[in-house]
Amino acid sequence: MSNMESLESQLTEKERQARVNAQALSSIEAENTKREAGGYAVMAAALGYGEGALGDGRFGKLSHAAKLFCILFAMLVPSLLVWHVLL
Repeated sequence: MSNMESLESQLTEKERQARVNAQALSSIEAENTKREAGGYAVMAAALGYGEGALGDGRFGKLSHAAKLFCILFAMLVPSLLVWHVLL
């Protein structure tokens, strides 16, 4: 093998390594972008839920009724348990 052929194979190997490196870096960047977009989606959903639950629409009324039910349930359970166990 002559010196020129050796240099040519080294250059093609470096080009291949550069392509693989570029593909790996773009894959990492795409994964980071995807993770960041997922975080934005979670925050948008949480903000949308908060605004909807505090509004005057059907969902706001349903959310308020669910809160009142949970409060009533938390107040009644201890007394009903005492009544059932002790009496």
